[in-house]
Amino acid sequence: MKKAKLIILLLLSSALAPLSAQVAVSYYPLESTFSISSDTEQLLWADLRLETNTFIGLMNTELQLMWNWRRSKWLNYYSGLGFNFKPFYAASDLSFLNAYVLSTGIRLKPWQAQPGFQVIVELAPFLSESWDAARLRSSFGVAYNF
Repeated sequence: MKKAKLIILLLLSSALAPLSAQVAVSYYPLESTFSISSDTEQLLWADLRLETNTFIGLMNTELQLMWNWRRSKWLNYYSGLGFNFKPFYAASDLSFLNAYVLSTGIRLKPWQAQPGFQVIVELAPFLSESWDAARLRSSFGVAYNF
């Protein structure tokens, strides 16, 4: 239990540290997921996703470190590694970790007059905490990089 709390604290503090510069907000309507990210135009950036259409005690949360491996004026290609967890389960001495996540996607910037507006298409395989099950998630969303 202490190890789980320490991991969450370290990851959240390291992920939220870059938020002092620029921030991006995203919404994935098919999954009802809201995201807050550090500057998605940087080479490395952090992404914190919160499931919004659920009971608070059952809310899935994801924390990922992303890497833009190709950036251009119109399109960013990225991949990231992180984990999916239920933060309120740790308070009940339940396993908070759901899965490990490997995301890869694109952020399309369709209007040069509004370069902060982005359309997101992403594929993310999930591997369960116990390594005995997997799932492939596809995501579509919109974002604005302030």
